[in-house]
Amino acid sequence: MKKLVYIVAILASVCISCEIGSRNTVEKDGEDSLGTVETTTMDVTKEVRGQVGDGTSMNVLELITEQMDTLNIEIPGALVAGGLSVGDEVDVIYTKEYGSLTSSIAINITALQHLWTQRSSQGTQSIELSKNGVAATYNMPNTDYDRWSILNGQLLLHSPQKAGVESSGYTDTFDILMLTEDTLVLGTANHQSKFWKEN
Repeated sequence: MKKLVYIVAILASVCISCEIGSRNTVEKDGEDSLGTVETTTMDVTKEVRGQVGDGTSMNVLELITEQMDTLNIEIPGALVAGGLSVGDEVDVIYTKEYGSLTSSIAINITALQHLWTQRSSQGTQSIELSKNGVAATYNMPNTDYDRWSILNGQLLLHSPQKAGVESSGYTDTFDILMLTEDTLVLGTANHQSKFWKEN
């Protein structure tokens, strides 16, 4: 019986020390006292979509998520493709550490939704990125994209599965190297494609 009580006492002290080790003491702004706040040493990276809020500044993106949550994400040093205009839809990758949110990539979905054209051996060819992930190709005989999406800061262009054709139904993945008011540059490991925007 004494051994059982002794083991329980040891387990209780281990649990208490573990709980104390998982908390950090931080000073609250504007207060003299110290408060205890749960923190974690692990970074948490997330991808979220929403609208640019009117509280956005040069260093902070105010993001109104699809769930109507408001996130204030620090953006200095982040790749911001397409700029940040109030009301635009954006896809953001951010890291949360000690309650602070910092973005590494922000893609302006609204700026991406256009008809993009480039020169080809036949003259010109185009990719159209429309709302709700709808895509279309023009004058591209070997490419037939019908959908697009953004994942991990990259543009995914999807080709439909065709009955009886084994090679159909593929997805091409591109890095968005540049997105401005009139220019889109997409890249893969060994190739870059530059497009201009058609009105």
